[in-house]
Amino acid sequence: MKDALRKEMIAKREAHHSTGGHVNCIEIMDKFLRLPCFNSAKCVLLYASKRGEVHTDGIIQSALSLGKKVALPVTIKEGHVLELYEIKGIDELSEGAFGILEPARNQERRVQPEEVELVVVPGVSFDRRGHRLGYGMGYYDSLLKKVKGCKVGLAYDMQIVEHVPDEPHDVAVDMVVTQSEIIMCGKAGAGAGCRKFRVAVLASGRGSDFLSIVDAVKGKKLDVFIAGLITDNPDAPAAKKAEENGIPAFFIPHASREELDIGVMKKLEELEPDLVVLAGYMKVIKSRELLQRYAGKMINIHPSLLPKYPGAHAQKDAFDAGEKVSGYTIHFVDESLDGGKIIHQEKVDISDCKTADEAAAAILEREHIGLPQVVGRFARGEIKG
Repeated sequence: MKDALRKEMIAKREAHHSTGGHVNCIEIMDKFLRLPCFNSAKCVLLYASKRGEVHTDGIIQSALSLGKKVALPVTIKEGHVLELYEIKGIDELSEGAFGILEPARNQERRVQPEEVELVVVPGVSFDRRGHRLGYGMGYYDSLLKKVKGCKVGLAYDMQIVEHVPDEPHDVAVDMVVTQSEIIMCGKAGAGAGCRKFRVAVLASGRGSDFLSIVDAVKGKKLDVFIAGLITDNPDAPAAKKAEENGIPAFFIPHASREELDIGVMKKLEELEPDLVVLAGYMKVIKSRELLQRYAGKMINIHPSLLPKYPGAHAQKDAFDAGEKVSGYTIHFVDESLDGGKIIHQEKVDISDCKTADEAAAAILEREHIGLPQVVGRFARGEIKG
């Protein structure tokens, strides 16, 4: 599967590059040179690009001119490893293994992986989780495990795919820079300046609250990384909305509530979120282990002014009770039914609503404004569990 995808993506990349796509290299370089992690890094590991790859020569020159310690890899075929050596000028490079320009193996200039604060990682394609498809020889796999600094991929937009097949030993990059965006995908332990606040969303239905978070991120009103959407419903429109926006969606198959909670917990372990948002998730979490693991990091949005009208039909219950004012509540998730500590509430006037559906729509409109704002407060450290 990887070999077929690799061949396909290399052919597409070369075609893109040769038909004018190389002009994107300037845009990508400009974005990269503005990254906080590049500006702060004193030791940078780069590579010499070849053929249709995003050009790196301008980045190498810029790093050298800024006085950074610049290292490039030397391929050692015998040990199937990469050794790193510092360069003082791009003219020191000469053709090495696989036709790639490399520095000389001057032991006085040897750089250890642990010294590297920022590494630019080559790749044929990337997905938004940070998983990369390399050239199939595995040279970078062992190296990246030793590098503690920020890991960045450079790619054209067309190199970003929905899913790169990955294995447990693979090391993901923390971000990918393309001509049109900077994709933040770093997990815990990423280098300084790389990691964004990670959010995972659980939803069962249409996903309008989920989409409000997506739209806030796209509109630059919310600075977080949406790690993925998890659903218990294989037909949930929310999953389609996620895929349309390039966000991984995961259906958890299950035959029981216990299986569902276990599946959700395993998926959350993979996504490593800083915050879990239940946005129209129509299952009550029963697992104490799951609740304890994300205590203070799992929130729910409920369409009533709790403690009034908990449960699945809150808007209708409020309307049928003749309430003139209802609203929504964002609260921490615990073992109770909609009874966790309240984080935020907003009242909504429903006195002019003629039906329960009108009342629900009025409340939902305000939810779409309030939920991203609360997520933003978590991301900025203004709310802590």
